[in-house]
Amino acid sequence: MGTLGGIALIIAITAIAGVIAYIGDRVGHQVGRKRMTLFNLRPKYTSTIVAVGTGMMIALVVTLAALLLSDYAKQAFFHLDEINNRVNELQAEADSLNKRARESNVVINRGDLLYDQYLLVTPQQSAAEKLKNASAFFDAVVQSLDRRYAPAQLKPYPLKSDDPEVRRKLEDLLHDQRVEGFLLQGPMIVLAIADQNLFVNDPIHFGFEPYPDRLIFRAHQTIVSYEVDGGSQVQPFVLYAQLSSGVQDAAISQGMPGAFARALPTLSEAQVREISDTIRNGKGRFYVVVRAATDIYPHTGGIPVDFTLSRTLK
Repeated sequence: MGTLGGIALIIAITAIAGVIAYIGDRVGHQVGRKRMTLFNLRPKYTSTIVAVGTGMMIALVVTLAALLLSDYAKQAFFHLDEINNRVNELQAEADSLNKRARESNVVINRGDLLYDQYLLVTPQQSAAEKLKNASAFFDAVVQSLDRRYAPAQLKPYPLKSDDPEVRRKLEDLLHDQRVEGFLLQGPMIVLAIADQNLFVNDPIHFGFEPYPDRLIFRAHQTIVSYEVDGGSQVQPFVLYAQLSSGVQDAAISQGMPGAFARALPTLSEAQVREISDTIRNGKGRFYVVVRAATDIYPHTGGIPVDFTLSRTLK
């Protein structure tokens, strides 16, 4: 049952409830007017009982009719627990299959970066230059993937950039509305990304993903910070992991390709120990601040950062 069906069902139930309430009220009102009694009760109590009983009988009749006419109603009334259990079982099986696929014979996972280099496309390039550079990039990607993954039992990519099918795909990429929109704002980069899971004996397959090459963080800009009180026992590598995750999330939200959204360089063991010792032996409030070491763009290929311990966020 879709969204519209669910809405219609809610409206129908509401209408039926209103009809039942109305009929019960009218029947009880008529019984009260006629001063009828039941089990020697006073008329007003009799009218209440009749009204409630009438509503219950109508609800029962409607429910029985629904059970007779609708398989959905039967399943919902009598097999809901079984359905929920079966859904949980199927979900567990799906999770298990996905986990097994990732841990067993999957060679490349969907979304993986397949080639560390990127294609830079600028608005100043002519259409011929863009196609020439895209073709060279395509051939470099294929050569790298064949060399890397053919020994891992993937079938080599069969085509080159001069193949009509490949040329048409490259032209479609360069004339894509999203790509043209990016180029109206400035340069862009193109990455080779796995567009599906690849298993043993699968042919090598990949796609191109464009990103606008705009400024992500200014030099010395604070990217993320962590507040901690002096005297606290800080787990330094846990803290570093939290900060690195924060850097990654902030960069991706600003348009950084996920494959490049990693903090560089990592903290040395001596730096980590110095930060944790200063916090543990200090008083007051400290901030562990992560700042951009330079202007950072997608073409930077990572996020060079500086980790500092400060009393303020400035």
